Amino acid sequence: MRKIAAFASCFIAFAEAPATAAEKCPVGDIAAEKAGGYANAVKAALEDAPNCERAYKALAACQLGSSGDNALSDIVRSKCEPLFLVRASPATKQAYKKARQRCDKIAERNEGSMYQGFAAVCQAGAARDFARQYARRR
Repeated sequence: MRKIAAFASCFIAFAEAPATAAEKCPVGDIAAEKAGGYANAVKAALEDAPNCERAYKALAACQLGSSGDNALSDIVRSKCEPLFLVRASPATKQAYKKARQRCDKIAERNEGSMYQGFAAVCQAGAARDFARQYARRR
């Protein structure tokens, strides 16, 4: 009986907790059709993103789950890296390099293009995280 009561109280606590909604991909069917495919529409959305943070959120929400994410990650990194890398200390550059190498290990340890995509999104996340931490506030 105690186990049931404990389970019930845990269930109620979790059921009442607000759900954290995942970021919704801003690319819809109409945009994908206009762009000539979903991947092209995601690429356009990332290029049109106003900043590093928004570009990363769009990538995380719209990732392809394949090696196609490599090119999309490059777009995000091109928006994030200039915010910190140019003026970064050698220690910061080394830490960023290590973060990217940790991401590379995702693809190295696992077979399949899905893991290449995970690694690419991880690298974009590292660039976003370093931009958040080390970018000069304007």
